[in-house]
Amino acid sequence: MRIISYFSTSILNKFAPGEQQWNNTEVIKLKFSKRYLFLPVVLLVFFVLFYLVYEDIKERTISEFNNEQLILAGTAAQGITSFFRDYQSDLTFLAQLNDIIDFNDKGKALIAGFHINHKNYIEAVTRVDAHGEILYTCPSNESIIGKNISYQKHIQQIMINHQPVISDVFLSAQGYYAIALHVPIFRGKEYAGSLAMLISIDKLGKIYLGKTRIRGTGHIWLLSENGIEIYCPVEGHTGKLFLDNSQHDSSAYKLLEKVKVKIKGDVESIHIGERVEGKMQFKEKYVVFYRTSLGNTYWTILISYQEEDVYFSLARLRNRLILIFVFLFMVISYYFYSLSKVRTVLKEEAKRKKAEKTLRESEEKFRTIFEESPIGIELYNADGLQVNANRASLDMFGIPDFSEVQKFNLFDGTSLDEEKKEKLRNGQPVAYQSFFNFEKVKELRQYKTLKNGKANFDYIITPLSNSERKTIDGYLLQVQDITERKRNEEELIKARDKAEESDRLKSAFLANMSHEIRTPMSGILGFAELLKEPGLSGDEQDKYIGIIQKSGNRLLNIINEIVDISKIESGAMKLTLSETNINEQLDFIYNFFKPEVEAKRIAFFCHCPLPIEEASIITDREKVFAILTNLVKNAIKYTREGSISLGYKKIGSELEFFVKDTGIGIPIEKQEAIFERFIQADVSDRMAMEGAGLGLAITRAYVEMLGGRISLESEEGKGSVFVFTIPESEAMFKDEKRFKKNPEVKGYEVDLNKP
Repeated sequence: MRIISYFSTSILNKFAPGEQQWNNTEVIKLKFSKRYLFLPVVLLVFFVLFYLVYEDIKERTISEFNNEQLILAGTAAQGITSFFRDYQSDLTFLAQLNDIIDFNDKGKALIAGFHINHKNYIEAVTRVDAHGEILYTCPSNESIIGKNISYQKHIQQIMINHQPVISDVFLSAQGYYAIALHVPIFRGKEYAGSLAMLISIDKLGKIYLGKTRIRGTGHIWLLSENGIEIYCPVEGHTGKLFLDNSQHDSSAYKLLEKVKVKIKGDVESIHIGERVEGKMQFKEKYVVFYRTSLGNTYWTILISYQEEDVYFSLARLRNRLILIFVFLFMVISYYFYSLSKVRTVLKEEAKRKKAEKTLRESEEKFRTIFEESPIGIELYNADGLQVNANRASLDMFGIPDFSEVQKFNLFDGTSLDEEKKEKLRNGQPVAYQSFFNFEKVKELRQYKTLKNGKANFDYIITPLSNSERKTIDGYLLQVQDITERKRNEEELIKARDKAEESDRLKSAFLANMSHEIRTPMSGILGFAELLKEPGLSGDEQDKYIGIIQKSGNRLLNIINEIVDISKIESGAMKLTLSETNINEQLDFIYNFFKPEVEAKRIAFFCHCPLPIEEASIITDREKVFAILTNLVKNAIKYTREGSISLGYKKIGSELEFFVKDTGIGIPIEKQEAIFERFIQADVSDRMAMEGAGLGLAITRAYVEMLGGRISLESEEGKGSVFVFTIPESEAMFKDEKRFKKNPEVKGYEVDLNKP
């Protein structure tokens, strides 16, 4: 009716033109245009959307197709890399055998056996001398024995670098195109030639690429670093340059340039064509490449496919999209048609859905918090029966499954006393820590637990009340395992106590040092003053000088001990290893201290079981001397009668030294402490006698530096036996990072600060 009205008005306008009639016509025309313009606009929008979606899917499909090909290429690359890595390892092993190095009949047999075991993969195994001359090849080929192949690039490379090398494609001396893997052979440090295996040019390609399934019309091929096709399913391509096979097309050059700078990627290029009327027709294709590193060179795996391979699946997708968009257009048209009638219903529905979504999100958030919380959470009903528990809680108590605790009652638990139970029943929250005993739970058989022993837990239990009914509904229990925290607190307390003890000992040590230093200094200064007195006899002067010398030695000994312990504390102490004859050292110490021991009327024994020619070891001579000297001096100091024994015995790869005395002995409660630094300042005056209290601490530090251990057996009033071990070999110290030759001592210096 609107169309008829429009034409009728237009015709009348011709016969009775007037401004008012013309305006009426324009109004009707405008309404007609607006109403019927909507559908073309919607169709245009849908067409644009269809085009954009299709193009997006097309790009993603091509990208996914490329990724799929890259995965195939990467898998094949891993196989090729593993092949060369494994065979390089095998050849390197053979190249280290003396029979291969000296190249005798047994070496030839080894080469032949290796070829027989691997003939499915390699064509030949060849031994080449240091000048590039072929000494032997298997399978045997007398025509090439003695032939010099030093002109070959890979032979020149290994002769210069002395490193394993993989060749490019080359014409072998045997007369076929191949790829060679050479490993160097050394006689001592001198280069003695190489051991090589030859692989037929397309052998690896057939093994790792030949069975690769490429979708559609795709092809897979393998390029060397110099662009030679090592493998290609197209007849006549293998062994030729890729550029020659692609007739030097510009896209082929771009592909090779991209391969040089990127490990993997995709590009458009040409490679394989079809013959039409006897002429080869080349097609532009998508090509993905994956470069695999092979030590001195690299190979590139390429997979090509035509655009039709991708569009085959896209065509069906496009048809489906058309149907979908047609269907959507019909639905949307109906939607606009009915929108005005159902607006109110849709608003109410939207409100309902929003409320449901809010409720669902709230429930999901609660469940996420409940399940993912690192804090144990448990829910109980009003009667105290457990209704739920999160994973953290179950793991905390070693419960394999919630079904194990479904009948557990909160008020029957081992951690709640009557006072807390009463508070919970009255709606009051409780918070407390509990020392939990898993063995008691097993004994009561309240539930199954996989944990043993004891633990500390922190509990917070909150009654959840119904405000309207004023009753308690599911109790909420939160629990944390604080066992580790408790343990850390205890360790911190122990560390604090130890630090306080260390400070106390250091204070006592400083006080003792002031006395120890002041005493010999007083002797030195006092008797030096007496030497100025006129009329002193020669005997008196000798006596005073002896006292000054003894006091000076005592003072020097104290200072040396302080310096040594400072070096040990700061890590500045180093080991200097050299050959040391233990018999000679013990003999020296024995003779040095013998006069002093005999002056106290004490027997002195030395035990050296090994013959002098077998008593040499590699160790730090000065450290061993210091250890033995400290122990013997202590034995002399604390022994009034009886005997002192010094010696060693060999046990396995170690020497076990001992210093035994019949002195005053050490109380059992002090035996461990005497090895601690500054400890003598804290022992009784009966034990202290004189000294800085650092000797045994230094001794233990030296023993541990030498890789040994020290122990003590003693009984108060009956004497003591100090035993320490050191290895007889420097093997435990030989580390290139720490080991440094020291020509001054004809030995080695070890830096103990380096790892």
